[in-house]
Amino acid sequence: MNQVVDDVLEGSAALLEELCAISTATGDAEGLRRCARRLGHELVELGFLVEIENRPNMDGVSQPILVATSKPTGGSRVLLIGHLDTVLPSATPPRRLEDRIEGTGVLDMKGGFAALVGALRLCRARGQGTPAELTLVAVPDEEIGGPISESAVRQWGEGVSAVLVLEPGRLIDGGETIVTGRRGLSVWRLEARGRAAHSGLAFTDGRSALAAAAEWSAKAQALSEDSGGPIVNVGRIIGGDSEFVQDLGEEHRFVGTSQRLNVVADRSLAEGEARYLTLADRDRVLNRMRGLAERAAESWGVEILFDVVEEIPPVPPSERGGELARMLVDAARTDGWRLETETDRGGVSFPNFLPDPSAVLVIDGLGPVGDGMHTREEWVSLASLDRRIRLIAYLLETLPG
Repeated sequence: MNQVVDDVLEGSAALLEELCAISTATGDAEGLRRCARRLGHELVELGFLVEIENRPNMDGVSQPILVATSKPTGGSRVLLIGHLDTVLPSATPPRRLEDRIEGTGVLDMKGGFAALVGALRLCRARGQGTPAELTLVAVPDEEIGGPISESAVRQWGEGVSAVLVLEPGRLIDGGETIVTGRRGLSVWRLEARGRAAHSGLAFTDGRSALAAAAEWSAKAQALSEDSGGPIVNVGRIIGGDSEFVQDLGEEHRFVGTSQRLNVVADRSLAEGEARYLTLADRDRVLNRMRGLAERAAESWGVEILFDVVEEIPPVPPSERGGELARMLVDAARTDGWRLETETDRGGVSFPNFLPDPSAVLVIDGLGPVGDGMHTREEWVSLASLDRRIRLIAYLLETLPG
């Protein structure tokens, strides 16, 4: 059996190199399609029905989605999901070193696809065949949080019993992670309007919207909590006289000059996000931000409008997900390596777009670990690829029961 596992690992590593040799930057429809076909070929050999659909991106350009389904039996389906696209264009030719593979997208997240194919091969080698009731969806625009990814999760996530995400786990000291919880986020916008005045001749007649927004921003960011509480990040703040703020594309030429610095700033915009693991945390931190806005408006004598312009729900850890994660941790320990569970990963990903994230068993971060994500130094550990193949195979064997 050791030789079988070694052969499976070698085949998966070779597949990973092939996938990473194909440039698949978001929007590169031809490269994405080539990668989908190569991955689809492997899945057809494993007994999947494979289809490459096409959907328009935000610019109306057709992009490929790989949809692969294993044998239906009338039971509940399991959704496996990942993305084909990478941040960087023009893939760096992959290379295999003693303990790793380096290449564009090798960690984020073509390694997850290679691990899945290896796991399916391992199931076959053990005489168990390809598990039934699996649907794999590989999307083309996750790296930009695109509409195709979101709609695909909503479509194929409807009515499934479990969602398995092939994004990478995280490398920790002496071990690796899987993920059972992801934070949601609220994108917010604060607009302050004051009163302009000559700062030399009539300073006290002015009401500085910029000073009010700056004070609010400092206090809002200070609402961030350690140990799993909500986080507030002020991403940018703009202030000045109204003409400057309203027409920044033209008026930015004044930055770095002394022009119009003698005007009390009557307009300011602050934008950022709040991240949280529960809806209760969301409500609590947003209400506190609104309260700060009311007090800043009164203190500075300005008008302040605070709005949430976009929301993505969190994926709180579920009891069922926690039970399954503990089984995987135990399986890894038996296999001779340490696996830990992240219940609070900060980045938004596929599970956040499920119709009801709290109603589905979610195991995330199943892909192999490495480092250098989104850089030319991106790499994945071959030892981790080996471990993830066995872990996913165990998971696929366990889920039907």
